[in-house]
Amino acid sequence: MIITKVEPIRLCYTPAHAPRDGLAGIPTRDVLLVKVHTDEGIVGVGEGFCLGALDTTAAAVAETLAPLLLGKDPCRIEMLWQLMYQQTFRYGRRGVILAGISAVDIALWDILGKYTGMPVYKLLGGAHSSLIPYASAGYYMEGKTLDDLACEAKRYQEMGFGIMKMKIGGAPMAADQARIRAVREAVGYEFKLAVDANNAYDFQDALRMARFCEREQIFFFEEPLSSDYPEDSARLADAVDVPIAGYETQLTSIGMRDFIVKHAVDIVQLDAIWTGGISDCLKLGHLAAAWNKPVIPHFSASMVSLAANLHLGMALQNDQYIEYTLDENPLRDELSAEPIRIRDGVVTVPDLPGIGVVLNEDTVSKYTKHA
Repeated sequence: MIITKVEPIRLCYTPAHAPRDGLAGIPTRDVLLVKVHTDEGIVGVGEGFCLGALDTTAAAVAETLAPLLLGKDPCRIEMLWQLMYQQTFRYGRRGVILAGISAVDIALWDILGKYTGMPVYKLLGGAHSSLIPYASAGYYMEGKTLDDLACEAKRYQEMGFGIMKMKIGGAPMAADQARIRAVREAVGYEFKLAVDANNAYDFQDALRMARFCEREQIFFFEEPLSSDYPEDSARLADAVDVPIAGYETQLTSIGMRDFIVKHAVDIVQLDAIWTGGISDCLKLGHLAAAWNKPVIPHFSASMVSLAANLHLGMALQNDQYIEYTLDENPLRDELSAEPIRIRDGVVTVPDLPGIGVVLNEDTVSKYTKHA
């Protein structure tokens, strides 16, 4: 079996009410899919992170990565990963090139699963048959009040979620603390509440907010600081009791190495569409396990991303949870003919070969971004 075509597909959805996190607004949900075709008719699908760089990431796949892959055996996934990484080393390692590598890698695992007739998580060892999702929401939005946020949190609790993560860092600290208190009053202290600052704070402000999070019994404090400075995150993690989680913005297992071995995080967050695909995330997950740290896959894009991260998390013995972003997003809800569902407080993947995504081509056509 050889690779005959590498096809980037650009999808874009514009929500009626654009959310905002602690770092920036999210005016569109940009999704780059990559289909890898083979001479045996097996087609794998993957996804790479591309928020704000959809055209650029698609061009990188077509111009830089595809020529490296044509004619190669798609089952030699590690060899192809190293080929793509080394051939782009001088201008890659992060950003759009790594996002493209991530998309290709996920598609290759999808091919291998379809070729062997096995779901990817079982190919990888199948540590778990399901994960516990947490509701990732609580975005800033124009006109959104404290009551609106409290009602949103209560709705997730009534839907059966036991955990919610909300955004902070995009408002004055006093306002964010009021937002946290409003959610706490709505859902109580038995309901687990996490916060995500999206790298918004400097060290002193992160420390102040972490102290507040301790008092409010916050489940974890995600990405409080810039991921460029692991020493600051280590200082913070050492100074406070609230677990520090991160950093999906520090890419590859090599990039996250110091965060793990220097105890700059208590919870390691990874994402297959950011961090080099399933292959490199596996290395990162095993490194975290060697240092007795749990992992939680990040998710905020399409159904392909959700499926890939679920298979990844279910393969890692040190994972229990997965992020489940709940913003308005048909590329999550309508992209696959085989939806991923939450039942009895857990989420599983369809029992299909590969990553289990059967693309709804009508949805693909509806949201394809044309030149």
